[in-house]
Amino acid sequence: MIHTFIKNLLPAVIFMCSFSSCLVLKENAKYNFNDGEYSTKRFSREKVYVLHVDEDTIAVFPIQEFKDSTAIITSKRVNYTSMQRRFKDKKLQHNFYKPSFDFDVMTIPLKYRPATSNIPNQLVTNFNGALFGGYRIDEYKLTYRRTPLNIYKQTSKHFGYSGGLFVGLGSALINPWVIRDPHFDLEYEGVTLISGVSANIAMDKISFGVAFGFDHLLDKNAGDWIYQGKPSIGFTLGLDLY
Repeated sequence: MIHTFIKNLLPAVIFMCSFSSCLVLKENAKYNFNDGEYSTKRFSREKVYVLHVDEDTIAVFPIQEFKDSTAIITSKRVNYTSMQRRFKDKKLQHNFYKPSFDFDVMTIPLKYRPATSNIPNQLVTNFNGALFGGYRIDEYKLTYRRTPLNIYKQTSKHFGYSGGLFVGLGSALINPWVIRDPHFDLEYEGVTLISGVSANIAMDKISFGVAFGFDHLLDKNAGDWIYQGKPSIGFTLGLDLY
C-alpha cells in the first residue's frame, strides 16, 4: 500500500510543480507579509494598515471606517522593531490576517471508502486531479524574543486556512467485483467525476487538507458501479494558483 501510494503521489507532485513553473505564480500578500490592510483578528472588521519601514521595522496604523464605507488611517502609529528595548503595547506577539478568494489545483492521493455491498472498507490511491475554489484566511504571526544583548529578535510565520468546493476527474478500477451486473467480465480503468468539499492548511503555495466527496463513473456501467455517488474521505495535496 505504501509503495502504491508513493507511486501515485509522485506524478501528482511533478504535475503541480510543472504547472506552477508554466504559470509563473505571482508572489503576493498570500505568501509575503507585504504593505497593506490587515485584520487583527480572524473574523474581525477592525483593520490596520501595515507599513514596512525597513527590514526589521514595521509601522501599524489603525483604520477607522464609517457607515458610508469610507475609511481613514488614523495617526495612532505603533512601531514594531527588533532594535527597540521595549514595546509600547507590551505585546511580544502580533497576528495579522487577510481574507481572500482561493483557487487551487489539487489531488487526492489517498482516499478512504466505507464498506458497501460485499466489499469491505478500503484505502485507494487512484490518480486524480481537481480544481478547488473557496474562502481563505492568511495568518502572519510576528514574534519578538529578548536576546542577552537586551534587544528583540523578530521571527515571522505564515499559514493559510481555506475551505471550499472542488471538482475534477479521477480513475477507478472497474472489474466484476464492483459491478452489480452478474454477466460483466471486463477489467479496466474507468474515468470518474470527483466533487465535494475540502478544508486545507497552506504553507506558502503548498496546501494539505481533508476532502469529503463523491465519485461518479462516466460510462455505461455507472448505474451498476457499487461506488456510484457514494461518499468518501481523502487526504488532499494542493498548489495555490491565485
